[in-house]
Amino acid sequence: MHHSAAAAPWRTVALLAALVGAGASAYLLVEYVTGQPGVCLTGTGCDLVRASAFAYPLGIPTPLIGLVFYAAAGWLVVRSVGRPSIAGIPAGTALVALAGLGVVGSTFLTAMEAFVIRAFCTWCLVQAAASLVLLAASIGVQRARPAVAAEAHSSRTRQQAARALDVERSSLGRTAWLGAGATGLVLVALLALGATGSPTVPGETSLAPAGSPRLGSGAVEVVEFADFQCPGCATLAPILAGMAAADEMTLVSRYFPLDSIHPNADGSARAAAAADRQDSFWPMSEALYARQAQWKDLGAAQADAFFAQLAGEIGIDVARWQEDYASAEVAAAVDADRQQSHALGLTGTPTLFIDGELYRGSLGEEEIAAAIAAARQLP
Repeated sequence: MHHSAAAAPWRTVALLAALVGAGASAYLLVEYVTGQPGVCLTGTGCDLVRASAFAYPLGIPTPLIGLVFYAAAGWLVVRSVGRPSIAGIPAGTALVALAGLGVVGSTFLTAMEAFVIRAFCTWCLVQAAASLVLLAASIGVQRARPAVAAEAHSSRTRQQAARALDVERSSLGRTAWLGAGATGLVLVALLALGATGSPTVPGETSLAPAGSPRLGSGAVEVVEFADFQCPGCATLAPILAGMAAADEMTLVSRYFPLDSIHPNADGSARAAAAADRQDSFWPMSEALYARQAQWKDLGAAQADAFFAQLAGEIGIDVARWQEDYASAEVAAAVDADRQQSHALGLTGTPTLFIDGELYRGSLGEEEIAAAIAAARQLP
């Protein structure tokens, strides 16, 4: 058994980088799962990234992938002490390969934030920095290994090496536990700080104006702030419409186009608002969501033509719709909802208010139905 003292500091740095990356991933994962508003030093970047298609590759939350990656990296760092190979692969090589994979992944995501989403998530950047430090430290561990070959093989030297390994294992263990504890405390503090910034509802009248489209006649009012180009809104739309049709609640729709990440969000909102002037908001809403994949990537002129085609398909006066679509009144109606969204502190879609309370649960049908049932039982 050989040991290189030069590798020990690098292993500590690698472990700390893995802990930081895991902490940032865990923080984001809590936000993704609970909808809890968080601390974002890059403005609304965190929420814009979370609302993008890159937030759930293959339906898996990106922070969960990051958490598994950094946990595996930390395990490998600790496990590599005194072991020249793990599962037949040189320990240093395995660590460098894993860290390199992390850098490739974080570089890709950062590039998507810069050139596609055009918004940066603070905690994604922390993870990207952690992956770079992890790779540099892993290379340091790997390059320190050749020094072991020059060590003597006497019994005394082997005993010294064994003691050094024990000391390093203990040190890394303490670092892991202390780092995990400190990270946990920071996460709790950040989540608590984020919760204090929760949006407050200024009153039922401003939350659901009389002119907003309504569906159903249930006792509980559910207000949805939605973006017609948002994939999550398209998934949720038939669920909410079905509940409203069954009179489980009254659905109120508000416009919240996320223009910075969805180029046709404003146009689709105006398309629905123009249809609403002919009492056809809900047919247009259904058509926009059902055909989202066909218009979301169109240029402005092509999108305008597509929305006019939808107006014809749902059977309204297209000439009148086109006038309304281009009118200042419709633009003002959409902008009023957008400003209301900002005033409420909302940053992503879909956002629900159930009986006047901001809903933070899962957007599944059972969870929403349970929240509506609970609201119905309130005095």
